[in-house]
Amino acid sequence: MITVSLITLSVALAVFMRSLQEGSYARMVENAVGNYTGYVQVHQKDYWNDKSLDNGIVVNDSLLSLIRSVKDVTGINLRLESFSLASHGNSTKGTLIMGIVPEQDTMLNISSRIIEGNFITDSDSSVILGSKLADYLKIVPGDTLVLLGQGHYGQTAVGAFPVKGIAKMPAPDLDRQIVFMPLKLAQSYFSFPGGVTSIVVDFSNAELTPQITDALNSALDTTRYKAMGWQQMTPEMVQMIESDRAGGIMMISILYMIIAFGVFGTVLMMTEERKKEFAILVAIGTQKTKLTAISFYETIMMNSLGVIIGIVITIPIVIYFLYNPLTMTGKEAESFEKLGIEPIMPTILSFKIFLHQIIVILMISLVAFIYPLVTIFRLKIIKAMRR
Repeated sequence: MITVSLITLSVALAVFMRSLQEGSYARMVENAVGNYTGYVQVHQKDYWNDKSLDNGIVVNDSLLSLIRSVKDVTGINLRLESFSLASHGNSTKGTLIMGIVPEQDTMLNISSRIIEGNFITDSDSSVILGSKLADYLKIVPGDTLVLLGQGHYGQTAVGAFPVKGIAKMPAPDLDRQIVFMPLKLAQSYFSFPGGVTSIVVDFSNAELTPQITDALNSALDTTRYKAMGWQQMTPEMVQMIESDRAGGIMMISILYMIIAFGVFGTVLMMTEERKKEFAILVAIGTQKTKLTAISFYETIMMNSLGVIIGIVITIPIVIYFLYNPLTMTGKEAESFEKLGIEPIMPTILSFKIFLHQIIVILMISLVAFIYPLVTIFRLKIIKAMRR
């Protein structure tokens, strides 16, 4: 029972730690990727290395139809992005201008993030600001935002636009600098009629990113266009996640080393205390293979019981924190926001996490079983019966 309790506690801790860690990564990717860049984008082939309007795309129906025809693609989002200087009153700040098609707002989901004012329409000449940017500029719906930047082929981009709404974006970095405007208005502002800088490809399952990226690159004219997955577009995030994941796995490995010693100690004790019993059974005709089978079943059942109880205990906890994530405050929240990450830590309910714990415990059981296996087959009956 002590060993079962040890395994139960360790499995519960390991599952919760891994689900919290992977949930945080998933939320981080969703905030920075799913709610901004998208999981796959199509650009003019030189755009990502030189993010200039001069490397934008003039879209046409045949290109959009080709992208939509790729398997598992459910939609597209056209965007025109560039930087401008924004001013209101005595406040000035560099901003990211993003021209969007409001009717295609399925990914950014800006309409549900409006905290003041209203959402824009395709025919509007108004803009929407991120909430932190609006606070910095001291601007509210109904005020006028002045923008100054550089348009297509070096033309001056200048304009004054009424603010229609304020949106709170989940990624703090984006919330501090984003200005949304209808795509047609952005094309007029940047003097780039019919132009976009990226075509964001929408699909239901983020795990399909590599397959869809490859399929798009196979279908597109790669001398003009290039499809990129989020891992290529945000390599620094991939590196941060991998390095942090390695640290978490190391911590759990130490935990499982402690479990392994506990399990081996129990199996060792169970074997040594029963040598006389084994010797008597062998003397009256019991085959050693049957004794090893009994020891194997005992080891597996003991460890399996601990794993099952640990998983049953952990599932409700994981589900609770999935819908009620841990919220960082104070300096911890500030450090999260500096990295452009929403300061919350949800869990994730993933079958793979549970499966990994089962596999690890099974491997520990098999290694621990080596001792009774060797002991029984090397058992000296007369010597063991004199114990």
